[in-house]
Amino acid sequence: MYTPVYPQANSQAESSNKLIVNNLKKRLDEKKGKRAEELPFVLWADSTTSKVATSQTPYSLVFGAEAMIHTEVVIPTTRYLLQSQENNGRILAQDLNTIDELRDLAKIRIAAHQ
Repeated sequence: MYTPVYPQANSQAESSNKLIVNNLKKRLDEKKGKRAEELPFVLWADSTTSKVATSQTPYSLVFGAEAMIHTEVVIPTTRYLLQSQENNGRILAQDLNTIDELRDLAKIRIAAHQ
């Protein structure tokens, strides 16, 4: 979508969309006609992959914490095994307290990257 108010965002959106489309094409070459089934996996991979400009994942910039991928639950990792309801609440509160700082650092990195 084109926004005349903030034209820099247009190239960023195009770049992100191009990345998603390219990843979809790669996955769809193997699985003919299953775009609807593959799209959630491609979008999840994109939102949980660190970006060069920010050195953060889009997920962490939105929610303030790193996502735990499904594989970590199916094949329990140390990170998963050490989680408890109380510990998770404490860590989440700490992450929410520092999310503004994380976003500010990402903005600085983006400016330096450009």
